[in-house]
Amino acid sequence: MDTHLHLGVDAQPAELGLVRRAVQTWLAAQEWPDSGTDALVFAVVEAFGNSVEHAYRGLDAGRVTIDLDVAPVRSGRRRATAVVTDSGRWRDGAERPDGRGNGLALIRAIARGMDVTTGESGTRVTVWTEDEECLPTRP
Repeated sequence: MDTHLHLGVDAQPAELGLVRRAVQTWLAAQEWPDSGTDALVFAVVEAFGNSVEHAYRGLDAGRVTIDLDVAPVRSGRRRATAVVTDSGRWRDGAERPDGRGNGLALIRAIARGMDVTTGESGTRVTVWTEDEECLPTRP
């Protein structure tokens, strides 16, 4: 079983569904717990959507790469890591007067960890979670 997925996707709103389906299908092939799939899919799609909406505004269309990996961490558990990268411009959503701009905060709230790196070459959002967080608690 291949524990890595690499997608190169045009930064277009029409590609949101493709990204969602590809990540869901890949996580199912990894036997990732259903309880954690929705959160990770949300995080990847939200990060991709941010790239579509913000990174290339006023620029020629660009591409976004999405890399996912599942690797063992400890005690037989696994960590899923998603990296969403664009080569556009960073725009701080916190400055929006319309109440939007909460995507990164939502990702941070549902993931075990998140890192955002910005610079002249673009933005990279890395998000991760572990399958033990997806297992039901036992009495």
